[in-house]
Amino acid sequence: MSFIATKTNDGLIKGKIAFYCRMLKVSRQDFHNYLINKDKPWKYASLAKEMVKIHSEDEYNDTYGRVRMHQALILKQLSL
Repeated sequence: MSFIATKTNDGLIKGKIAFYCRMLKVSRQDFHNYLINKDKPWKYASLAKEMVKIHSEDEYNDTYGRVRMHQALILKQLSL
C-alpha cells in the first residue's frame, strides 16, 4: 500500500490509483483506509519498546520466546 501511496502522491494523482490497485490486487477502499490510518501511532508501540529493552539487556536474551518474554514483562512491571 505504501508503494501505491508513493506513486500516487498519497492519492492526489487520481488516474493512477485504479491501475495500481488492480495490478497489486488491492481494493480501492483498502487503499483509502490505509491513507486514513497511516499516520496514526501503532497501539503496541510502548509494548514493543519494552520488549526491545528486555532483548538488549543481555546477550542471551535473544533466545526469548513468547512465554519467556511474557514472564520478563510481568517481572519488569512488578519491579516498578
